[in-house]
Amino acid sequence: QAGEKVATIMVVGAGRGPLVSASLRAAKRANQTVKVYAVEKNPSAVCTLHRHLVEDPLWAEGRVEVVHADMRFWQAEEKADILVSELLGSFGDNELSPECLDGAQRFLAP
Repeated sequence: QAGEKVATIMVVGAGRGPLVSASLRAAKRANQTVKVYAVEKNPSAVCTLHRHLVEDPLWAEGRVEVVHADMRFWQAEEKADILVSELLGSFGDNELSPECLDGAQRFLAP
């Protein structure tokens, strides 16, 4: 809709995409237009994220940008309204999450 603010969401450490999908579903329920950056450094997970862009209708609407980068070094084009991440990795360890998330706060809009 014209004039509607598009909320920017960054999912850092997007993995295979469950938090991206959850963010898209929440935005749809709230009737909020969003742009989602799915930031992931694992090349295998990035392939899965790209597959979502083709196979998942919710992802295929051009609102998700897959970014193959380490969140600690990525230079975002814009600031995020919402920053999403998980505290534990796929195997239940912290994957340096506290250290990464502390640095990821620079992505947030004031």
